[in-house]
Amino acid sequence: MKKKVLLIRLDKIGDLICTLPADEVIDANAYDVIWALQKGMGTISDLDARKRTYFELDKADPEKSKLKLRELLKQIKPDVAISFQAPWWVNFELFKARVPIRTGVKSQWHSFLFLNKGLRQKRSLAQKHELDYNLELVAKAFNLKSTPENLHFKIPTPKDFSALSKFQLNQPNGKKYIVVHPGMTGSALNWTQPQYIQYILEQAAANKKVVITGTVGDEPYLNEIKEKLLSHPDVIWLQSKLNLNELVQILSQAEHVVAPSTGVAHIAASLGVKVHAIYSPVRVHHPRRWGARGPQVRIHLPPVICPGTHSCLGPACPAFFCMEMVKI
Repeated sequence: MKKKVLLIRLDKIGDLICTLPADEVIDANAYDVIWALQKGMGTISDLDARKRTYFELDKADPEKSKLKLRELLKQIKPDVAISFQAPWWVNFELFKARVPIRTGVKSQWHSFLFLNKGLRQKRSLAQKHELDYNLELVAKAFNLKSTPENLHFKIPTPKDFSALSKFQLNQPNGKKYIVVHPGMTGSALNWTQPQYIQYILEQAAANKKVVITGTVGDEPYLNEIKEKLLSHPDVIWLQSKLNLNELVQILSQAEHVVAPSTGVAHIAASLGVKVHAIYSPVRVHHPRRWGARGPQVRIHLPPVICPGTHSCLGPACPAFFCMEMVKI
């Protein structure tokens, strides 16, 4: 009978995509793998060519999620649990359930109390990719001497392209469009809106159709662009008009995608699409840790040595504002 492994990552799209491939190094003949994902993130797991079993927790509602996790631990009875990223109460529930092997990052006080096979990692130094940090935890849990390099999330090309017809993206003579996704959560530096505007106008002048994607939350990164380009005949505005499957369809057929450090960049890279990904040189934002992985990814980074560790130093930095140096 197979043993059971519970893998936990309660986080956003890009973080999850940089974690899911870590299960590929676990022996499928010996272990059944179950994931605990943040509420709403199961749809991201479902995109991958590798099918996974998962349940969802909502870290914004810890009381309900604690009870749900407690009941599931009774049912699953995992032999190994790896907490890649989760609130303290997750590790506490693993401890109370007496999961034999409890692995995670030794950092805050609770990790020393509730994990029995923790690993010290200083991820804020950004010395390696997020996926490689996660693979270290798997190696620690299973006593692996090495793990494969350059693993990445892989999304098969969709079979349904109805979104292209829906939004009139079927171009004559097979001509493709480009996708520009300017918005982000604000966790890292980005291009300025005038830079996006200039780039979009240059592409339109080169006889390209430009698709703008985003959500309501991206509005602060789109207001100037929208004011300038909303009525441009070669700009197709799809902000807040796409579900996840439609977004994947449209990304998959793009000539290329331009995006900052976001889930969209990771999704496009996982589809094998050509991606121009714009990254901040601040240490904790650096593409060395957060770079999108795929066969056609080009990283664009300011040519500076950034003194910022956790955030931009602003006018105190001699290279400020360095993102204006990024050219595509």
